[in-house]
Amino acid sequence: MMHRESCVCGMDNLELFQVPPTNITLEDNKWIEYYPVSSTLASDTAPIEFEIKGQGDEYVDLSQTYVQMLVKFTQDDGNALGANKASTPVNNILHSLFSEIDLSLNGKIITPGTNTYPYKAYLEKLLSYEHNTLNTQMKACTLWEKDTSGYMDDVGLDAAVFTPEKFDVVEENSKKLAKITKPLDDPVLPVGSGNEGLRKRHQWIGGGNTIVLLDRLHLDLFQQEKFIPNGVDIRLRFNRTKSNFYMMTKTPMTGKVQILSMLMWVRKVRPTATVLNTINQRLNTETAKYPLRRVEVKTFTIASGTQSKIEDHLFQGQMPKRIVVGLVANEAFNGNLAANPFHFQNIDVKKLEVSINGESVMSRPCEPDFANNMYLRSYLSLYQGLGKLGYDWAPDITLGEYKNGYTLWCIDFAKDQEAQLDRFHLIQTDNLRIEIQFANALRRTFNCVVYAEFDNLLEINKQREVSIDY
Repeated sequence: MMHRESCVCGMDNLELFQVPPTNITLEDNKWIEYYPVSSTLASDTAPIEFEIKGQGDEYVDLSQTYVQMLVKFTQDDGNALGANKASTPVNNILHSLFSEIDLSLNGKIITPGTNTYPYKAYLEKLLSYEHNTLNTQMKACTLWEKDTSGYMDDVGLDAAVFTPEKFDVVEENSKKLAKITKPLDDPVLPVGSGNEGLRKRHQWIGGGNTIVLLDRLHLDLFQQEKFIPNGVDIRLRFNRTKSNFYMMTKTPMTGKVQILSMLMWVRKVRPTATVLNTINQRLNTETAKYPLRRVEVKTFTIASGTQSKIEDHLFQGQMPKRIVVGLVANEAFNGNLAANPFHFQNIDVKKLEVSINGESVMSRPCEPDFANNMYLRSYLSLYQGLGKLGYDWAPDITLGEYKNGYTLWCIDFAKDQEAQLDRFHLIQTDNLRIEIQFANALRRTFNCVVYAEFDNLLEINKQREVSIDY
């Protein structure tokens, strides 16, 4: 007997007379190598440019396009880094090498130009993948090795040692013997050498090893799956960061990366003639539309001695649908060989409130007490903001790690609290305000890093003119 409100359904197991549909839209598919248009790899500062011509009937699949580099880590004078030379790249090194990647379509620049690309790539990696993926695929692709919480700024590579202990001495048969009454403790890493992630990265590069890095770019247009039509020239400009940002080095050591070769694997597809004709006919009356999850990373400075900071008008006009907020030392943000640029510190924040037009999603702001380990609500903001609270998924950040190097707040402003979904949400306009209060006055200057997501649209018309709504 069925419930009166129910309806009839069947089982796929009994669909015995159907076969899966066949995709007949593509007649060719291949990955093509592209090399820099100018030979600037030998320079530590010159940008590296690529140009992908939109010739013929081939469309470009940017979601399956990758950059590949052959790199070698050396001292500043070009000599190899020995196994015990305390100079090591920061995490996610492939993306940390570039301050910004400018992307243009037929001469139209569509990237923000904020010089914060390393933070965009790092936060997207950290908050989008689970531990197993980061520890396998991403380790191989970008030398991802998670920094050890509590030791984020440690750059030493000294070996672990046993802690000296005293034991009773007894005399037997005229011989003095030590009487060991308990097992020896495990060896411990010396002060300044506790960052296991950094030590693992150094194992990859020590001794002058040449390594291959390969990954998809963290650009908005590369994160969507629609093909770019023929007739659109794609140009990328990789702007280099300084070595004091992407290397962590113990004085008086030096270090840098040498890019020995660099190329892009670009996936191109050729639709069938029928599909091409259909697309061209529709382009006569409408534009090709590319919904984007546009990301902009902004920063503002909080001076030493500050105990309360209000940042008005951080975003004006279109408001983000979701943000991630973190605090890093100003010296690390600007490049300091002894500081980790991805060390997101709690610095005794006691209040964090984010509002749009004076209204906050939460009636009460986050009010952590890190000194007394009372910060669960702040930690769970990651799960809630990512749309994963109560789900069988977790970012690779434990509650203990959150306090000691991975302190991030994630806030979802979407009315349905589902900003993680690939659909547009109601757009709010006006002003975003951030207020941060600290339990104690800051002893040094910090930068607040704000990762913000927006719903936007890119369009391409019949003449292959590109327009954006931001």
